[in-house]
Amino acid sequence: MPIYEYGCDGCGHRFEIQQKLADTPLKTCPQCHQDQLSKLISPTAFVLKGSGWYKDGYSGSSTPKRTENQVTDRLQKAVDDDKKKGSAAPSSAPAASSSSSSSTPPAASGGDKSGASPAAA
Repeated sequence: MPIYEYGCDGCGHRFEIQQKLADTPLKTCPQCHQDQLSKLISPTAFVLKGSGWYKDGYSGSSTPKRTENQVTDRLQKAVDDDKKKGSAAPSSAPAASSSSSSSTPPAASGGDKSGASPAAA
């Protein structure tokens, strides 16, 4: 149930009360008994704590800037990773192309006119 804050325009009394959403708003002040209560809008007490939350929703510039050495190290690592990937790809690429070229001619030869695949025969 939400907590609502009320203020009396007559005596200035302020208080909080827990009410259901369907409950009618209070009108009579419990202190001076006048019908001058109004709901107040106030900031919530809801606080998100931890490193992933920011008050304004943005992280700002709290992340430290990288030094020149850190930038160079990251770049060198990326280049090395690309070289590793590049050297691994050519050895597997010819095997794939030779197997596809060897399987293409029998299917294209049309030796079997029944339309069945070579694996089914």
